Amino acid sequence: MEHPTIKKAHNGTLILKASDEAKAVGPQRQGYRAKQPEEVEAEARAHVASEGGDVNNATLVLSRWKVQFGTYQGKTFHWLLQNDVGYAVMVVASHQKERERTGSQSPLMANKDAFTRYSLAYPEFAEAVRFRQAFEEARVKSLQPGQEGLALVGFGDFKFESLQSLYDSKDPKTIRFVNYLRRTAPAPGSQMENAVRYVKKRDRQREGATTAAAATSTTTSTPVAASSSSSSRVSVCPSYQEPKAAS
Repeated sequence: MEHPTIKKAHNGTLILKASDEAKAVGPQRQGYRAKQPEEVEAEARAHVASEGGDVNNATLVLSRWKVQFGTYQGKTFHWLLQNDVGYAVMVVASHQKERERTGSQSPLMANKDAFTRYSLAYPEFAEAVRFRQAFEEARVKSLQPGQEGLALVGFGDFKFESLQSLYDSKDPKTIRFVNYLRRTAPAPGSQMENAVRYVKKRDRQREGATTAAAATSTTTSTPVAASSSSSSRVSVCPSYQEPKAAS
């Protein structure tokens, strides 16, 4: 079977945690030499033939390529995509960024190229890679002073939204979600905790601005009288202005 069973949560999102089988994998071998892609291809074809599979099925053959990098060296692409989606997403996302900087055709890069082709054929996996890249780019921008709102929500239906656009939205569904965040108690260290912290910070800023605006709008001018030796002149009191409504 060339297609892996990619596990999903009840809401349809991919389960990124490593399987028990993946957790049982020992440390990578020291001094391991990445094989040339031709050698990996030949071994994969032999593997397919031994299982009675069609060696002309490119996807099937690619699924039997063996990983030449990282923690799961020696495991097949098919196995990796079934057992540690989170790790696979990280590998592909970082490899695509690296490919923007280099045209290296080393055995290691060639192996990652092949795994990228195999894994991105599955739309849900490709979506997870796209999200990770967008999330990381937004995270870097959000580290600038005063730019924390540029970070992505990172979970749920609004995971691709920035925290700032989420808070400022006038959409009823989004407003309901923000209200939900106001009253929830998130798990420490979670993306939801970051979102709740941002929402409460913006609430405090808004309350402070409203209080300051109300104080300013209720300030009135005091009439001032002036006199001279020949006549008395009284300044005219400015017309009354209603306090501005709190925004």
